[in-house]
Amino acid sequence: MSLTRLRSNQTVANAVAAGSLAALIAWAGPPGTDFPAHVFQLDLYLRQGFELWNNDWYAGRYTFVGYSLLYYPLAGLLGIKLLAVLSITGSAAAFTLLTRQAWDGLSVWPARAFALAAAASMLSAAFPYGLGLALSLAALVALSRGHLLWFSISAALAFAASPLAFLFGLVIALAASGSRPLRETLRPAAVGASICLVGIVLGRLYPDPGRYPFQTSELLSVLCFCAVGAALSWRVERALILQRFFVVYGAICLLSYAVPSNLGGNVARLRLVAMPIALLALSLRRWRPLPVTVAVLALALAWNASPLAYSLLRSARDPSISRSYWAPALGFLHRSLTPSYRVEVVSTADHWEAVYFPEAGIPIARGWFRQDDFPENAVLYGRLTPASYLAWLRGLAVRYVVLPDATLDYSSRREAALLRSGASGLAVVMRSAHEVVYAVPSPRPIVSGPGKPRVLALGGDEITVSLPRAGVYRIAIHYSPYFTAAGACVEETGDGMSELAVPHAGTVRIAFTESVAGALAALTGRKPACSAEARGGAPRLGTITRTGAAHPRRALSDEHQRDQPKANGSGANGCVPRAETRPRGRPWKLKRGGRLAGRAVPGSTPPTRRRREASSR
Repeated sequence: MSLTRLRSNQTVANAVAAGSLAALIAWAGPPGTDFPAHVFQLDLYLRQGFELWNNDWYAGRYTFVGYSLLYYPLAGLLGIKLLAVLSITGSAAAFTLLTRQAWDGLSVWPARAFALAAAASMLSAAFPYGLGLALSLAALVALSRGHLLWFSISAALAFAASPLAFLFGLVIALAASGSRPLRETLRPAAVGASICLVGIVLGRLYPDPGRYPFQTSELLSVLCFCAVGAALSWRVERALILQRFFVVYGAICLLSYAVPSNLGGNVARLRLVAMPIALLALSLRRWRPLPVTVAVLALALAWNASPLAYSLLRSARDPSISRSYWAPALGFLHRSLTPSYRVEVVSTADHWEAVYFPEAGIPIARGWFRQDDFPENAVLYGRLTPASYLAWLRGLAVRYVVLPDATLDYSSRREAALLRSGASGLAVVMRSAHEVVYAVPSPRPIVSGPGKPRVLALGGDEITVSLPRAGVYRIAIHYSPYFTAAGACVEETGDGMSELAVPHAGTVRIAFTESVAGALAALTGRKPACSAEARGGAPRLGTITRTGAAHPRRALSDEHQRDQPKANGSGANGCVPRAETRPRGRPWKLKRGGRLAGRAVPGSTPPTRRRREASSR
């Protein structure tokens, strides 16, 4: 049998094995850790199209940009689960081709282990990352064979699918570049630099102030992995690329830890393929010495599998996965909540509240992107007092707090303990078999200012308010330079929320609208201030400081996240014409294969939040 045919057979075998196991986990196993986030994001895409702003989570945030531009359109066509299986199949095939070309027969067992590890990563539900990893490996295969065009296309698609996976592809390419003549690396380097430049511009156009925590224990684990890997590949024939990889990856992790960003601890996600990487390093050593081989494999397996095993055991017994679990609380909120307020749902370990409450037309204070908790919700990760908790709830316009009896996220344990102690100052207004609903005393509405303003409707990318007089109003929605309001002016407050200045009373609609003026304001960071005429002579609102927002430098512990920097300054934009946006559709439910289909919430038939009139309450 020819070497080419042997490689082909091994590639197909590994791809089939990975795809089969991934399909079994997808359709027979529990949903993974990140699955609710993808259901929510796909719901947004199917309801609103490629709108880049949403008010359902975290008091308003940018969507898709910075996370995945490619995954959700593809998931809308193929379904979440099928796309995940195809991604894992492709990554197993690409890894086999890449390692066979570099190390021939020494890569047989590492490639097989990668197929199993990639399939097991279904339990994490990091599906955009999985798609990006498959495309990054495909780009490296094209580069190793001298196909610059296919490398460029695959690398660009990898970035669009997952900037994190693209980063890992860059690390591997950088490690391999030292073995090639300089002239062969110039054009691929230019391609990579161009994609990075696009990423920087997108980051300026749609900035994400979030900071993903990076625990010190996780950093030490990664550095230990890199140090052992570099030692195993030291002075080993044909292991120079692997040695450079460990050094570069360790440096990237140190940089991510030292400089707070939305990357943070995400950079440690390569632990999901730690076992095949360790196998590759050991195979290049011919498995010698044997005691070291056994010890390293045991440690790599434990580090690789522990988060997946935890996710499997937790999800398998979590009742909050079911929509019916939340039905009593949703029914109460549909009867009692007006569009002027949000709801805080004490976060569960699997975060399905982040799907079912927005699906039912109820905006929530949090969601399921850990980086968006910082700095806004950093108070929940540290010392929580009744005063700081109430200040946080009022700052985010929360009217009710829902406390479930399911397993909670580690960030919610102090919040739950405070509520159960009775010292929070919140009164119980509803009890069911699984939830307790508390009312916030003297809540601050989403729109506050002169007289009695009220929210008429809150949509995914817009808000309509009734204002009783001229003046300046605080809108508890994060500011964006793309906000527009006819006959009014939108600025940024000191705590990152929005400030609306109107010269006269009336109804005002604030909408998120992409525009050249908004893009220039985002790129330059310079926004013209609203005129005194637009303000009706009213002064600026006072600055409100975010609770618990200190500058982060080190993680506190395994369960304490780093504090985050305070919001910077405030800016403004001038009055601009109103623009229409797409209407929102009905709620959705997840059907087999990861597709979504419209369905009302059991026990109620609520209209979309855009049409919920405050006057009907």
